[in-house]
Amino acid sequence: MNFGVICELNPLHKGHKYLFDVCKNNGDGLICAMSGNFTQRGDFTVYNKFERAQAAINNGADLVLEIPALCTIQSAQGYAKSGVKILEATGICDCLAFGAETDDIAQLKAVSQRIKDCDEQIINELAKGVSYPTARQKAVDSPLLKTPNNILAIEYLTYTKLNALAVKRLGKGHDTDDLEYSASEIRKHLDRNEICTLERCERAILYKLRNMTSEDFLKIEDVSEGLENRIEKCVKNATSLGELYDAIKTKRYTHSRIRRIILRAFLGITRDMPTQPEYLRILAFNERGKEMLAQMKKTASLPIITKYSNITDEHIKELFDLECKFTDIYNLGLKTPLPCGEEQRSKVKIL
Repeated sequence: MNFGVICELNPLHKGHKYLFDVCKNNGDGLICAMSGNFTQRGDFTVYNKFERAQAAINNGADLVLEIPALCTIQSAQGYAKSGVKILEATGICDCLAFGAETDDIAQLKAVSQRIKDCDEQIINELAKGVSYPTARQKAVDSPLLKTPNNILAIEYLTYTKLNALAVKRLGKGHDTDDLEYSASEIRKHLDRNEICTLERCERAILYKLRNMTSEDFLKIEDVSEGLENRIEKCVKNATSLGELYDAIKTKRYTHSRIRRIILRAFLGITRDMPTQPEYLRILAFNERGKEMLAQMKKTASLPIITKYSNITDEHIKELFDLECKFTDIYNLGLKTPLPCGEEQRSKVKIL
């Protein structure tokens, strides 16, 4: 059996290793659909995608595929749908595995169904000016919707046709001071000279935003109902990203949503661009992964990319060129920026 895991590994910690070990317990294969150089919360990853893919292989994964930036920088629903599509498109993934605060699949599926059934109530709550997470919680009223991993698990179950395995998350939980199981806490202790940070691009981001109009902001996904005017106004006064996020935030617009909008604006990602993956980008594999990749070439429902020079479809090449541009921007977040073209020159990690 081949398990599939949707992850960021930003960075990889003991919780990820435990999940991988559970999947590999019976000698099964493990495929990771991993975010590239950007996070779902609207930030740069601390280490680039190839370094994180190599860490995944070193800790039990057999094959790592990239979730492109266009698909990563979305709401939990969009991100989950993209990750699921990648795993299903391989044609060799048998079971979706994920870490969550509860390992009760039946409960998670029940909440997923209730969200679908309460769609009209959620829309009514949104009309009152609250954020989507708040509207969903008021309509569905489930304690499972109060923790981030459960929320993602519920979204995975909403979109996948695969069998599913929930593995109870270890440690103190998300966004705690747990140095073994909390990625956010681990990031606080990393040497800033050795990681990539969005803050190094702060003035470049503010420059880009100050040259945008409300009409430009309206072209960004998730911007509506006059939010474009609020962003334009706040951009004129903000002198830092933190100040900008706080100024835009209201009870309707969460920090995560604002960060995603700002990052998409900086990268030039507009609402007319694809939000679902249209190719399978291979980042790393081991010997077993090599065998899995050979199977995929027969079963995959999306084109497989292992090398830039091998892309023949013009539309796929356009999308990949866009990802190359995003990588060039990402590399400005390093202590010593890298020149353009790193993505085109990169090679799959074979371990």
